[in-house]
Amino acid sequence: MSKIKTICLLVLLFSGCASVEKYNQSISKLHNPEELHEDVDYAYNKITKLHPDLYWYISEDSLYKEFNALKESIESPMSSIDFYKQLSPVVSSIKQGHLSINPPKKKQSKKDIKKDGRIVNPFKSYAFENIDNKLIIRKNYGKDSTIIEGSEVISVDNENTDDLIASFQNLNTGDGYNETFVPRYTRTSFGRLYLNTHEQKDSILITLMKNDSIYSHYLFSHKKKVSASKKSTSDTIPKKTKIEKKNPKQNKKQKKTWEKKYAYNKYTKEKNRSLEFIELDSVNSISHMKIRGFKGGKYKDFYKECFSKIDSANSEYLIIDLRNNLGGLLNEINELYSYLTDKEYVFIEKSKMTKRTSFMYPYFHSKSGLTKSAAVLFYPILAGLQVSKVRKHDGIPYFSFKSSKKTNPKKNNFKGKIYVLINGTSFSASSIISTNLSATKRATFVGEETGGAYNGTVAGLRAFIELPNSKVNMKVGLLTVNAPYTTSPNGYGIKPDIYVSNTTLETDEQLEWILDEIKGIH
Repeated sequence: MSKIKTICLLVLLFSGCASVEKYNQSISKLHNPEELHEDVDYAYNKITKLHPDLYWYISEDSLYKEFNALKESIESPMSSIDFYKQLSPVVSSIKQGHLSINPPKKKQSKKDIKKDGRIVNPFKSYAFENIDNKLIIRKNYGKDSTIIEGSEVISVDNENTDDLIASFQNLNTGDGYNETFVPRYTRTSFGRLYLNTHEQKDSILITLMKNDSIYSHYLFSHKKKVSASKKSTSDTIPKKTKIEKKNPKQNKKQKKTWEKKYAYNKYTKEKNRSLEFIELDSVNSISHMKIRGFKGGKYKDFYKECFSKIDSANSEYLIIDLRNNLGGLLNEINELYSYLTDKEYVFIEKSKMTKRTSFMYPYFHSKSGLTKSAAVLFYPILAGLQVSKVRKHDGIPYFSFKSSKKTNPKKNNFKGKIYVLINGTSFSASSIISTNLSATKRATFVGEETGGAYNGTVAGLRAFIELPNSKVNMKVGLLTVNAPYTTSPNGYGIKPDIYVSNTTLETDEQLEWILDEIKGIH
């Protein structure tokens, strides 16, 4: 019996290694034009069948010509990465940010990981920021202090940063015609875009400048596990306190609850949601709520706690910071909005789909075999959900979210003045809640136009599509999500009442403008 188990394990190991090797070969080789033409057609057919508002910003004829022109331009073999760089501008021409595309990534077998270490994002430790159209390292989360926060990135592997950013311009898009999303996103997501457009290397040379002093540093793409005996003192687990020893389960549970409430990031050691109070002379405390993303977790507990504290502090002003917030859960922004209004409201309209079964697509076409199996197993429940949530109107199916129904405001809703900080990467859910606040004249907006459109977006659920030959993958929005308000002209974001740019990393000029306004300086 033990021999049989060993043989089975070896078979699984070698078959796993073989499948990884086969996949890596398929994405590393040059694909012939016929294969790539097939992938172009596959992408076009999937997008046109699944996307419910495909021609929001581009005509049907123009889109067809874009895809056809791409096919005609492919006359010689190319790699998956090069094909991704050709296909991305065509997809971006649709001007809908949730319709995204990415190149395939090499996989690792257990043998590879043991030998070389696990592949990691070499840019993971660094948060980038767009300051005066320069690429600045806003934060260094790693242990290597040789890269100084506030440094400007001059080049990567001797490629000029400005040239790299220019080459990223057509790879992604916000919603509609706004001009704020791409300049900011190409810098804040610089590491991801660089890795998407370059072959993997073991190390990357990054050249930076700080106070007119230029220095260079290598970033590495593999991380090996460190044995317990080799760990430094700083890596060891701190000794437990007497309280932790006495009741370790309760302490662990409380810690997890706290982490979920604030959506705490263990790597960056930052709260995704936070609240602080700013004291000014002759003004009751100002509440400053910063939300980096609507990530879920115990968000109801967070907002309940926050608005209880705000009420107790008798705050007259609330500043909500949605800058660089790319979005998240619809239920969370609806929960937040219920504390910001004193009237009954409908947060979003019912969501248009191409088919009644569209919302099931991500489950039955998931890359995860477990998810697919669960979808088949729970199909009766999904079918019941379809009956209860989907209704046709003029032959078009609409999905009804909880946020599509009339909602009462919270009893302790905030009644003071609200300011909202926004910028080009305030997107998706950030834009939806901003639309509601703007349309009801509930807030003053400071910063720059959002990357998400005032009149809505196509998201809700997204389908994962892998092209058969190049293995380039796309994510396609399946539901049109929009607030019950529109503006004209169509295709632009929520525009700030006060345009303010941050020109330095040291001073938050946008926040300072609000504080000066409250002090009566303006």
